[in-house]
Amino acid sequence: MFAKTPTRREILAGGVAFATSVAFSKALASDATVALRLAERPGEEISPLVFGSNEIGVMDGGPPSADLDKRAGVTARRFGGDLTTTYNWVNNACNAGKNHNQANGDFLLNALQIPRSEWTRPAVVVETMHEASLHLGARSLVTLPLAPYVAADMDGVVAASETAPSKRFTPTRWTPGARAKDPIDRSVCDLPHLVARLVEKYGDAKSTRGIFAYALDNEPGLWMNNHPRVMPARMPIDDFVARSIAAARAIKAIDPAALVFGPSNWGATEMVDFQNAPDWASHARYGSFLALYLDAFRKASEQDGKRLLDTLDVHWYPFSNRGSLFRTDAESLDSARLDAPRSLDESGFREDSWVARALQRGGEDRPVLPILPSLHRIIARRFPGTKLSVSEFNYGLGKRVPSALALADALGRYATNGVFLAAHWGSLDNLLSESYRLYRTPDVLGGAFAGRSVPVQHQAAAALAAFAADDGVALRIVLINRTSREIAADLDVRRRQFRQAHGFEDGQPTFGKRMEAPDQHEGGVRLVLPPLSARRYLFV
Repeated sequence: MFAKTPTRREILAGGVAFATSVAFSKALASDATVALRLAERPGEEISPLVFGSNEIGVMDGGPPSADLDKRAGVTARRFGGDLTTTYNWVNNACNAGKNHNQANGDFLLNALQIPRSEWTRPAVVVETMHEASLHLGARSLVTLPLAPYVAADMDGVVAASETAPSKRFTPTRWTPGARAKDPIDRSVCDLPHLVARLVEKYGDAKSTRGIFAYALDNEPGLWMNNHPRVMPARMPIDDFVARSIAAARAIKAIDPAALVFGPSNWGATEMVDFQNAPDWASHARYGSFLALYLDAFRKASEQDGKRLLDTLDVHWYPFSNRGSLFRTDAESLDSARLDAPRSLDESGFREDSWVARALQRGGEDRPVLPILPSLHRIIARRFPGTKLSVSEFNYGLGKRVPSALALADALGRYATNGVFLAAHWGSLDNLLSESYRLYRTPDVLGGAFAGRSVPVQHQAAAALAAFAADDGVALRIVLINRTSREIAADLDVRRRQFRQAHGFEDGQPTFGKRMEAPDQHEGGVRLVLPPLSARRYLFV
């Protein structure tokens, strides 16, 4: 249900005159009206890195992801995913695991369309990815393998009898010592040597061209499932945490300014108990794997006198009992997809999926829904000052407007809930780039959705998402109408005038200027949202 049209007293702020403008008469007669109330003071600074993506090259079969990232205006790019767990920077081979016949191959080289003449150049995959980021003015987050073995060749299918240790795999090494210009030891995959070479070539994390952050592998709770030739059995939790801390120490020794991200858990069950780890019972006193992980890094950091983990990194995908939301666009799932971002931060909302059941038992050190506030709470308890990242998420293919709206909704929630970095998984093809452009395309003032978040309250959470940002010069408000009917939103903004509207909607899905302006209404203004639409309004 929508709130009735508010009076002036019911609107938080007041006292501004707007130029006379043409509004939609149909909306003025509608009873679907929402009162928007802005907080009087801005909240936290919005991290620009929440508008990030994953480098997947041409894995989706369309244009290179870097080209699509340019149109979208992404700010951060991650080199990650299953293939990075077994990527050997020395020969650029990787093992595809369950995704492709357990084969060793040239998968990343082909995905990034690297010329064959360059295939033997050590670390050419990482360098190609990072140079694409530099070209876009984006920051690079590079995933480094913690798994004990990586691919030794590109010779195809690896039989079960060739499971590591075998000649098909090369051991990884995290012991610092090799300098950038030292000869490469091809008998191992020396990760500190790679970091040293990258710093030598691009500068450290403080420089304009340096790699600013490294992630400690990818979805380790699934190694046994995704990479059984590398990890045929579960790695004990203590061993995994010890390897993580050793890797963080090695990275910080080479580039103290580089940020370390971990553990890149895939979802709820890995966050809770390291994917039903057989040795979880001996660690259950921590409440959750994430609490254990943070506590271990806090103790190690206190021992070393320097922070070893900068960012708690997780992946978050939407689920529904009605069907798969991952990279789909089925019309039958529109309502579930449009609702899915609410699990990020909306108190009281409970998604219809196994995730709600997996996270139903609460506790101060256990993740629950909504997920973002609970992760911030665990961080505050176990390792205060650690940032939060969501380095993989996906709300659909973007071939239809509902999945573009769901993505735009998720981006707004990341931006206004203290997330440091967020990176979409899958190329920003079709309409997905429009979701990013909603936040990133400059307006008439040359600005976009940035500055400090301004909390927005309203009573129509099932129908409308609302986000606001104040950069000290202008106020920008993003509204997303999830419904198939027009919505009018009443707002009063202190001492500001309307300047411009941008957006996209069903029937006109390309983001751009909209010749719309609010009409004066009971001392405030009325903003009109077409069905299934997103708008960004500029006030100065």
